[in-house]
Amino acid sequence: MTRLIFLFTLLISAAACSRTPLDGGELATSKGCVACHGNNGTATAPSYPSLDGQWERYLRLQLMAYRSGKRENGIMNGMAAALTDEEIRALAEHYGR
Repeated sequence: MTRLIFLFTLLISAAACSRTPLDGGELATSKGCVACHGNNGTATAPSYPSLDGQWERYLRLQLMAYRSGKRENGIMNGMAAALTDEEIRALAEHYGR
């Protein structure tokens, strides 16, 4: 029984360690961010802000503010509402410096 518990614990630990972190670029594409902000942070139109060169922490805090409704924007509130904390972190890392 003890050996079975050990093997089960080892299997769970290996699975947790082998998880690949979210890829911010793939996430930006799947969530639709690239439509306005581009894949590398260069806005696709003058009416959208470029994210290239922004601080990662700033981007993370702004996405959290959009998600909570503390910061209001008709497009961004809806986009950020479905993001998890991990997705926000990955997007901020992808676009930020």
